[in-house]
Amino acid sequence: MHMRVVAGRQGSQWIAESWAVFQLRPASWILLGVIDLLVTAVLYELPYASDLTAVFTVLWTGGMICAVDHCRATGNVGLADVVRGIRANFQPLFAAAVFGLLIAIVCDLTGDRAASALQLLAFGGAGNSHSLVALIAGAIYLTAAVIGTMALWLAPALIVLNGATPADALRASFAATWHNGQAALMYGLIVAGLMLASVLTLGVALLVVAPLIYLSTYAASTDMFPREL
Repeated sequence: MHMRVVAGRQGSQWIAESWAVFQLRPASWILLGVIDLLVTAVLYELPYASDLTAVFTVLWTGGMICAVDHCRATGNVGLADVVRGIRANFQPLFAAAVFGLLIAIVCDLTGDRAASALQLLAFGGAGNSHSLVALIAGAIYLTAAVIGTMALWLAPALIVLNGATPADALRASFAATWHNGQAALMYGLIVAGLMLASVLTLGVALLVVAPLIYLSTYAASTDMFPREL
């Protein structure tokens, strides 16, 4: 796989490209977004199963990447395309999902302490052994969250589109995010704005935003890792 370093403005271009593909079959993409949201919500609410949302997200992302590729080629998309993508790449996607699960577990174990660390930093309460533990936990949480996000962002797309092994996909995703920091930052800010819009619309906008995130991930991956013909 050859990685490209792209201009910072490409972060917005990925969103524009995803919107163009979304408009080809808006109803189908919204339906897939609804399925994604429902499964995620159910897993999150089940006792002791919330961390499994990380596994589902990686698998579902791989399937959605396959669906985007099919839609760009044929103009059609459906749940069968997602399922086909997951089945065809299940083993490498699941291996990447296990990494996502480990990151989720670390974040869960340190999440409460991380919140305490933020309070200590905000109010200047550092000074005893409990505050030191909270600060260490906060550092672990932040490190795991950042590394996990960078490594997992493009990994499913690289597995599906470029035939990368799980380890190579995770490393390449991290490297691409690092070397394309300006584009990734612009993209992240736009996604954050879209998520805020979803909150302001009481979740209605999320029906569009959810599939757009997968569509834009496809655009980002093919931009930074052109497929070899």
